[in-house]
This record gives sequence, C-alpha cells and structure tokens, in this order.
Amino acid sequence: PAHAPRGPNVNFGTRSLRDVVQTASPRPLVPARTGTMEEGEGKRPGVASTPSLHPDRLTIVLTTSPIKTHPSTRLIEEVFESIAVLAGLGECRKIIVADGVKVREHDKFRSGICTPEAMSNYMHYLSRLEALTKTEGSPLRGAELLALDERHGFAHALRRGLMRVATPFVLVAQHDRSFVRPVEVSHVLDVMETANAHTVCTTSGRVNYVGFPTTTTLSHGSYVASKYGLAVEPVTRDVPDPKVDGSNPGRGHSTNEEQRPSTLRLLPLVQFYDSMHVASTRWYLSRVFGRSRYVNLPRGGFIEDTLGQHMLRTIREECAGPRASDADAVARAHAAFGTFVYQDDSEETKCGHIDGHDVLTAHGSCRKYGFGYSHTSEERWREIEGGAGHAHWGEGTYDTVTGYRDDPGSVALSADVNV
Repeated sequence: PAHAPRGPNVNFGTRSLRDVVQTASPRPLVPARTGTMEEGEGKRPGVASTPSLHPDRLTIVLTTSPIKTHPSTRLIEEVFESIAVLAGLGECRKIIVADGVKVREHDKFRSGICTPEAMSNYMHYLSRLEALTKTEGSPLRGAELLALDERHGFAHALRRGLMRVATPFVLVAQHDRSFVRPVEVSHVLDVMETANAHTVCTTSGRVNYVGFPTTTTLSHGSYVASKYGLAVEPVTRDVPDPKVDGSNPGRGHSTNEEQRPSTLRLLPLVQFYDSMHVASTRWYLSRVFGRSRYVNLPRGGFIEDTLGQHMLRTIREECAGPRASDADAVARAHAAFGTFVYQDDSEETKCGHIDGHDVLTAHGSCRKYGFGYSHTSEERWREIEGGAGHAHWGEGTYDTVTGYRDDPGSVALSADVNV
C-alpha cells in the first residue's frame, strides 16, 4: 500500500494522498495475480532476491513518457519488478510521473512530440497503469500516478515528483532502465547517512548520489582518463554495523549479518548520469533544483545534458594541466558534487537499458526481460477490456498535475531532514 507522509496533509496534484488512498477502488480493476507464468516467460534462473528495505527510508520516483510500444505495460512492469526483487524496494512508496506531450504531425518521442495516434496510445497506457496500481500482486500496486498536463522533459518531470517525497532518500528510475543484478541498497544508504551526518547540502565531501553501474559507467575511471586525462580513483567508505553502533535499528538490513560488508567502494563520477541511482532528497531539492542549484536546467531536457556537462567542465577547469593526473586534486574538485558510482568485486553491470521503441519489447520473448511472470500481455489486456480498448476504462481518476511549478511551500520533505 501507499505510505502517507507523516504530519500535515500533503497535496498531490488536485487531490491529497489520503484522498487517493481512501477513494481507491476496494477491489482490483485487473484480476489479482495468481503467480502463474505465461507460456515461455518467467524469471531468469539463478537470480537471487534482495532483503526488503524499510519504507521510511526511501521513495521511488519513476518518470514515463510516450514510446512506440504503448499501450503495452510490459516495460514498466519489468522495471518495477526488478526494483522489488533485485533492490529490495518493493515495500517503498512509489510515485510514477507521466510527462505531458505535444501533439504534432510526426512522432519525435525524445522531445515529447507525438502524433494523435501515439497520444491516444499513451492515454490508453496511463489508464492501464492506473488499473495496475489497484491490482493485488502487481509490481505497481499502491503506486501514485501523476499525469502532467504540460510537457516538462525528464529533469522537471522528476522535480514534480520530488516535491512529493517525504523520505530522506529517493531512487530515481526511468521506465526503460531496470536492475539486472542484486544490489543491497540499504548498505548504500547507511554509508550516505554516515557521510552526510551533521552537514548541509552545500558542504563538500558528502555522498549525495550513488549510481548503479551500467555499460557506460562501469568503465568510468578508464573512460575519463583516456578522454579527458583525469585521474579518478575509488574511495572506500565504512558500512556502519548496527550491532556495534546502534545505527538504523530495524531498517531492513540483510537477514544474514555474516555476509554484511564492512566497507563499500565508490568511484567518483565527474559527470551526472540520469540512469538508475539513489540520492539525497534534500540535495536534489536544494542543489539540483533549488535556490542553491549548481546550474539552471532548461525545460524539456535531461539533467545529464546540463548538470553533467557543468560538472565535467568545472572539474576540468580546476584540474587544468598536470593537476588532471593528480587523483587527490580531482577528488577535491569533485567534492562539491558528491556523485559516485557503486562498485563491487564482480565488476558487472547492475542496471540495463531496454529500448521501449523496439517492437520486441511488447512481447514476452524479449531477451532483455527477466521477470516476464510479472507482465500483463497484450492478449490479457484485450481479454480484460472486452474488445473495447481504451473506452473500457472511461475517465481516468489519477491525478492530473497542472502548470509547470509547485508552490515552494508544498514540499513534502520535513525541513529538518538534511542527509
């Protein structure tokens, strides 16, 4: 179920979260999952699950927008199931931010432009998502769906979701990037809490962002060394032991404490990446979007295209000449940003990209899917909709968020949370 923030009633678009919970359909709009796998689909063999994280620590904010395979829901179901199973975040609050679109004669999905037909498919997709949020057994169960009435782009669509986050940490996800291997997110958050204790967001040396390795960031150190001549070396942070120092009691740590690592290795990222990551909510609201922001983010764009380039340019300017080959100098220049990528001895990716414009992703046979049992096939949707298509769902009851900005006073995060 959705987790309502403590304290005053917080507004989510045109309704409050409590209103959403209280008015939710008492029975699922899609028949509850039985656990039966569709033929030829299932879970990758040998994939271990990760212990659940306490929901008070983190909220998931996922952004979605039109793609060629809509109204299929397979892609987003895959992403949320991977987050639940491989990252242990199934009990955390989920916010889905559906970006607005511009309707034109030709599709240009990356720019939020689509034809009337693609727009119709997108609205059909959103109706199906709403049904899944009320379906027992769905990985989307309990999620809050916010539909923006204007095109924002990834960066500012994320901002609208972050304004509604009441937990100290957030997992930033996209509808086409999933976990592919297990990750103990609780250990990452423990390190972030310890590193950021007794600091403010403008303090250098914090751990504000930890990305999970993709094919791009897995070799980040060698990439920036060869392309920019920057020496980047990993740092090792102690993972607090709750049995010794009493930190984070009952916070959803691994049930096998003997396997709990004593340290965590983090590689400084000299440029921001939008891909799957956990971050300090306060840092996002203050340094990425707030009055203390590093740089202005244009409407309609991605954070990595602006903040990522700003970071790289700043670090290169501060480490010009022979200082570029001095890892300590690069670390000092990077300290104001506090962005890292998670590393372990496996040297394997933890997240992967699934191309939502590839027609194969509308089918369970797509080789990039690992959790086909959690998907709702197009055949099943047609059966549920009784041949009526989008008309079956009628008028959506999900939140439509108007305008471009929230009232600054409506931020859900408590003012005393700074980690």
